[in-house]
Amino acid sequence: MKTLLLHAPSLILMFSSFSVSAQETDPVKKAHSANEEKAENNVVDEDVAEFLVKSADARMMGSREGKLATKKGTTEAIRDYGQWMIKDQAILLKEIKRMAATRNITLPTNISEEKEEGREKLADKEGTDFDEKFVKMMTIDHERDVKLFEKALQFKDKGVSSFARKYLPTIQAHLNKIEAIKDLSN
Repeated sequence: MKTLLLHAPSLILMFSSFSVSAQETDPVKKAHSANEEKAENNVVDEDVAEFLVKSADARMMGSREGKLATKKGTTEAIRDYGQWMIKDQAILLKEIKRMAATRNITLPTNISEEKEEGREKLADKEGTDFDEKFVKMMTIDHERDVKLFEKALQFKDKGVSSFARKYLPTIQAHLNKIEAIKDLSN
């Protein structure tokens, strides 16, 4: 019993570090963790960091969804939308990376594990099942992004709020277009 008690602190440390390292395999969680530490030391604005991380994750996912749509979409409208996503997401991601670099904000190197699971489920679909899943995912993604960008309009960081103001119409246009595609297929 004494031996077990002597080793208890080491075991606790070992298991707690295991859970932290397991948690930090997700690129988005890793970025959030790095930025939280910087925010605690007043190096970065936590709200701005969260916005840029979520936006980068969404732009990378949107690009991947767009690539799938160009290959697997059954209609010209879906394939064209995919091309549009690839182009616009690249423009936004480049700007997000520039803003993050000038603000010492860590961005994810890849999409979140949650988004990867969603991408894989989409990739597994074929034919009209693919189209329906793609439209549903795009609608959800862009509704979320509109809210995210609207919130960013209120940030004290004028560069980030200006970015949100500039690109909110693009995000809204993506949402409007996917809703129009959805209406055509109903």
